[in-house]
Amino acid sequence: MEKLFIKESLNNPRVTLDPTKKRYEISGKSFPENAKAFYQPVIDWLKDVPVSNTEKIRLSFMLDYISSSSVISVKQVLTKIKAKNTEGADIEVLWHYDPTDPDMKEIGEEYEKVVGIKLQFVEQAS
Repeated sequence: MEKLFIKESLNNPRVTLDPTKKRYEISGKSFPENAKAFYQPVIDWLKDVPVSNTEKIRLSFMLDYISSSSVISVKQVLTKIKAKNTEGADIEVLWHYDPTDPDMKEIGEEYEKVVGIKLQFVEQAS
């Protein structure tokens, strides 16, 4: 699998999907002008994840802010992860949140319900 790296900008989170370094994370503020287009490379990368004989991928979402359009696109990413896991891949999702920002944890809990995927909640210091 190829590495996917998208540099963080004022409106976009940093995306690091690097099988060589076993580093998988999406972090920062997510309110890109076109969330669907921004997250499409992530969905495309997930399509290439092998479904058998694969090492566990631990994908961390460490978002400080997420816009409503990004909420929809991240849901599509999580839906793709759930589908890949159903096919046999081993992708674990870690949802990091600041305990002083209960909204981010609630968004993760809502994803669990709507997508039907188990998230590992990780409290991070502010």
